[in-house]
Amino acid sequence: MWFKQIQLFQLTHAINSSPAALAEKLEPLAFNPCLPSMPSSMGWVSPIDEEGAPLARGMNGCIMICLQIEDKILPASVVNQTLKEKIKQIELAEARKVRQKEKLSFKDDVIHTLLPRAFSKFTRINAYIDTRNNWLILNSTSPAKTELFISMFKKSLGDGVDSYDIVKPSSIMTQWLKIKDYPQAFSIEKSCVLQDPDQQNRMIRCQQQDLFAASIQSLVKDGCEAIQMALCWHDKINFVLAEDFSLRSIRLSDDDIAEIQDEMETRQQKFDADFIMMTEMFAGLLNDLLSVFAKRKDADQVSRLALTG
Repeated sequence: MWFKQIQLFQLTHAINSSPAALAEKLEPLAFNPCLPSMPSSMGWVSPIDEEGAPLARGMNGCIMICLQIEDKILPASVVNQTLKEKIKQIELAEARKVRQKEKLSFKDDVIHTLLPRAFSKFTRINAYIDTRNNWLILNSTSPAKTELFISMFKKSLGDGVDSYDIVKPSSIMTQWLKIKDYPQAFSIEKSCVLQDPDQQNRMIRCQQQDLFAASIQSLVKDGCEAIQMALCWHDKINFVLAEDFSLRSIRLSDDDIAEIQDEMETRQQKFDADFIMMTEMFAGLLNDLLSVFAKRKDADQVSRLALTG
């Protein structure tokens, strides 16, 4: 259940609802299976994935929710072959060529006919609300999935979801490499992606490399910027920080995994143990990241006023 990638959003209005009250707000848009003639469906499901479980699960000041998406799988090759056969039959029966406008209409008919026989693909997008920090933490870095989730979230719980205003991560991560000076909470691991800002096609992916070695440092001095970097937080969580401030390839240390798995008997016990530990660690990790990357407009304005006063 541990999130493997996350995006952080700021809630502009505090959500003080209990998990039960929040589940009630999600209920009108609960997931219903896709109708035979429809290409897709989406709605809220229980994050625990057990029959009759509530749509929201709360622990440790955080509330987990889950959006499920059902898409009908209809390969283009199947649609095109069926359409081709239909057009051939019409042309033989009526001794004429089918016009382009007719082909488009027939294609819609073919898709409508095939949909009831199509297989379904189910996708789940988990997220949790951290009521202590007014955060929405999404377990996805896909722009398309993010857009769907945020849209459904706003429909159920109202507006008030914003991205954080942050300093460009590449500028700070590149500086860390240049001067070998970075916050004590983090250690720099052995992989990164370097990009030349003047020639964006010029990209170097470094794996299992000492990033402070002369070969890498020469690329940095040559103007390349670190747009992704592997980091470790307090020897507990390994992750890759990306240019969009998303965290990817998140991995918990082996010792902490073993600690969670000990003495867990039921699925719900395992879920709750994971949830408590994950939300506690992510709160510390994200606060440390924000202390470095979040813009502080008030402090900047005070400094300018002091200089101009």
